[in-house]
Amino acid sequence: MAASHLRGGIGLAAALGTTLSLTVAPPSAPPAAPTPRVATGDAGALPLTMTAATSDPIRATARRVTSADVRYTYRAGCPVPPSKLLVVEMNFRGYDGKIRRGLLIVRGDKATQTIAIFRAAYLAGFRIHRMDNPNLWYGNDEEMMKADNTSAFNCRRVTGNTSRLSPHSYGTAIDVNTMRNPYKAANGRWYPSNGLRWVDRTLRDPGMIFSAWTITRQVISRGGIWGGNWSYKDYQHFELG
Repeated sequence: MAASHLRGGIGLAAALGTTLSLTVAPPSAPPAAPTPRVATGDAGALPLTMTAATSDPIRATARRVTSADVRYTYRAGCPVPPSKLLVVEMNFRGYDGKIRRGLLIVRGDKATQTIAIFRAAYLAGFRIHRMDNPNLWYGNDEEMMKADNTSAFNCRRVTGNTSRLSPHSYGTAIDVNTMRNPYKAANGRWYPSNGLRWVDRTLRDPGMIFSAWTITRQVISRGGIWGGNWSYKDYQHFELG
């Protein structure tokens, strides 16, 4: 949400050259025969549905963006062109424990670490409500937050402070479970309006983010930032290192 010091992008060919663990191909179907177990990690002791054994439990893939992928989130003059972005598709575990497929659009050189972060969070039992393209909300961040969506690239101004360009414009920031991890803007208002219950961080509902959670530690260990450590709390917000 809030702006930060950001580095410029690199060429797509260079980005693809560093993403050795990625498969640039259409996503495979979710596993057909899940095995239930109980998680004791970031989700708490809740019933889960795990994927069948595979070399990559989240079955991550990456591909180049199309004009349709960024129809409402990119415009001429944005700091990172579509040619430097990748669409990362992966499995995630919903609040109900069911496995679903989603996507994040990130700068090409951040795709590998994005996959590693979300793979580790998945294995720790972390839950995500939805992970859909911001196009569904025409790039409107406030409406997307109300929908509790997890997303990355979106060329826009900071919600609640339109004088600043959002880090999401660079494809290096990710907002996760936006309703259950609200954001306090510089104007003193909490976003989204339907997320006020989760300003109370003594709650431990699935999908909430804390400093000790795997997803947070994974981001910080790679030189990234979590907005929950800021004076104006942005619990949903991560910036990749």
